[in-house]
Amino acid sequence: MSGSTNRVAANLNMLFTNLPLIQRYGAAASAGFKLVEVSVPYSEPAKKLREAADEFNLKHTLINAPPGNWSDGFRGLASLKSQKDEFRNSLDTAIEYAKTLGCNRVHVMAGIPKTDDDVANASKTYSENVHFAAEKLKEHDLICLIEPINKYTIPGYYLNNYDEAMNLIYSDKSKNLKLQYDTFHAQQINGQIAATLRKLKEHIGYIQVAQVPKRGACDTRGEIDYNFIFEEIKSIDSSWIIGAEYLDENSSKESFNWVENMSLSF
Repeated sequence: MSGSTNRVAANLNMLFTNLPLIQRYGAAASAGFKLVEVSVPYSEPAKKLREAADEFNLKHTLINAPPGNWSDGFRGLASLKSQKDEFRNSLDTAIEYAKTLGCNRVHVMAGIPKTDDDVANASKTYSENVHFAAEKLKEHDLICLIEPINKYTIPGYYLNNYDEAMNLIYSDKSKNLKLQYDTFHAQQINGQIAATLRKLKEHIGYIQVAQVPKRGACDTRGEIDYNFIFEEIKSIDSSWIIGAEYLDENSSKESFNWVENMSLSF
């Protein structure tokens, strides 16, 4: 893999948000991107999104499974006993979208248990649902991803540490469960990004990045030295795709100079 470098995908739910979702494909292509991730693609028919991607020669790298009603406070369904049927049915929708979009990774969000019953049963429910999802997605040649999310950004989010995530991955019989390692969350969960990347490298299926604490671009001022982090990532596994999952409403072409300045590629 010497000489190769990690490729960056534009997150179309966080970037170019001054445009409707369909128009963000053209904006991403104009900025130089060849890869895109769409965390929540379900506001548009999958066929329409695929047509937009094809028009601009863009490939989808990642989607989330349906997270429940976002405006009602849902942030995923997998740990909620009260939503067990909804979660399992939602996988059919995720599979349909992933297939249509030509995307081989699906991130399953854990959610926020709120009722006493959901809180009491969250661990068991989450374990069962994640292993069910990993098996089901494998049948369709799709990789199942889980991502710890820090407790400041989404208070109450069930999966908020790496120990639990790795226990689930180690106990997954399908061998189809991978870690979505988001440096923005990782820095706020336990830091030690470089050491953790090396330790967990065999189990990482996807990387996402943003500066801490304001979730800006990688070349903005903040806690993380991305010149160093990207050197580490490249030396560990240059095939990892890096999702640019940060907030940038207008996203001019110049605002993505960090990609090449930090020796990454589109």
